[in-house]
Amino acid sequence: MFSNTRDLIISLAVLAVVMVISVGFTGLCSFNPGPADREGAVQEVDIETILKTDAQGLSVPVRLPALPDNWVPNSGRRVTVDRQPSSVAGWVIDGKEFISLTQTDAATDRAVDAMDEKDDGIREETGEHVTPATASSTGKDVTWQIWTGDDARPLWVADTGDARLLLTGTAGDDQFATLADAVVKAQPL
Repeated sequence: MFSNTRDLIISLAVLAVVMVISVGFTGLCSFNPGPADREGAVQEVDIETILKTDAQGLSVPVRLPALPDNWVPNSGRRVTVDRQPSSVAGWVIDGKEFISLTQTDAATDRAVDAMDEKDDGIREETGEHVTPATASSTGKDVTWQIWTGDDARPLWVADTGDARLLLTGTAGDDQFATLADAVVKAQPL
């Protein structure tokens, strides 16, 4: 039936056309030559629903911080921190900076180690931030340990007694302080 290379090439071309047409009708693929558009709107998620669901399914008390309007929630998921199911929520600030909040009941040192492994970086404790008792749902001062490293994003860690809270991202110190104070002020869901 097929006697030479030309017949084989024609058969492959016909097969390729049929495949492109078949896949094209599904709408599950796209072709966009050129650089990616990074200036589009941030994909917003319903962070309240995500964190309420996490609060129902996890042993750690999950808090929903009240944040400024320019903080757009764009991610929420469950992760494992030192083999403990944990909740992670993320926000984009002014369409530029990103910050995430991890809520876990893993031990503080183990949580920091887990973040170091995730980022492939080494951090050292370099400072602290204190949320005063008057602004805390715990009724006492909450001290945030600030960890930094050359090849790792900043990490702020607090132990509220019932949970460990971890903040990381590309945001500046003021945004870290805003989220730190807001999450400690929030009551568990």
